[in-house]
Amino acid sequence: MSAGRPELQGRPELQGRVALVTGASRGIGEAIARALAAAGADVAVNYRDRESAAAEVVGSVRALGRRAVAIRADVTDREQVRAMVSDTARALGAIDILVNNAGALQQKPFLQITDEDWDRILSVNLKGVFLCAQEVLPGMLERGYGRIVNMASSGGQLGGPLAPHYAASKAAVISLTRSLARIAAPAITVNCVSPGLIDTEMASAELASKAGAEKLKQIPLARLGTIADVAAGVSFLVTSANYLTGHTLNVNGGLYLG
Repeated sequence: MSAGRPELQGRPELQGRVALVTGASRGIGEAIARALAAAGADVAVNYRDRESAAAEVVGSVRALGRRAVAIRADVTDREQVRAMVSDTARALGAIDILVNNAGALQQKPFLQITDEDWDRILSVNLKGVFLCAQEVLPGMLERGYGRIVNMASSGGQLGGPLAPHYAASKAAVISLTRSLARIAAPAITVNCVSPGLIDTEMASAELASKAGAEKLKQIPLARLGTIADVAAGVSFLVTSANYLTGHTLNVNGGLYLG
């Protein structure tokens, strides 16, 4: 039974819950939005540029019998994040589940990375998590229930020679998750999902490279991950993993074994 809402006994895992998924107009974020809706949650679909794609995701969530709304916001901007949280609450209700999925990837040799490159990747991948968590957490603490899932990456665990600034940002997300888990306990859990090589548009450049091909050969399960694989990990953390917090769930086919 989920803490804080005894009236949810006997219902589908997430019925009556409201989820905000950032970067949910495509790829992994889209799959997460659908998976949470399938488990019973109403979903706010955050996007920055892909309005029509976000509208399609909203339609697919509603087709599952759940409420949904698309909300445009840049997760690196405090005021836009604050407005996103308010708009979600107004449309669907207070946020029970936050999935910090919005991210940016750039592959560039270390000696060619500019200050602007570094700041942009760290701003989206790390500051965005910080801002969204800071705006959502007070309400979760007040209500005595919450689930926060942050998206990391195997690059943040293995090191990323093709994208060192991206790898650094994802390693920092893992560390921030551990800190938030201590801050938010005992009523709220905060965990990471760390995908490996996943078949997405964002990863296409790496997958097409020689280094990407070599990395694929190192996966014990001998295949790319799918967006459904990652979404299943997120669903587990928000539905069944009531005694996990500060944990990094590796969805990577064994690429990184810890």
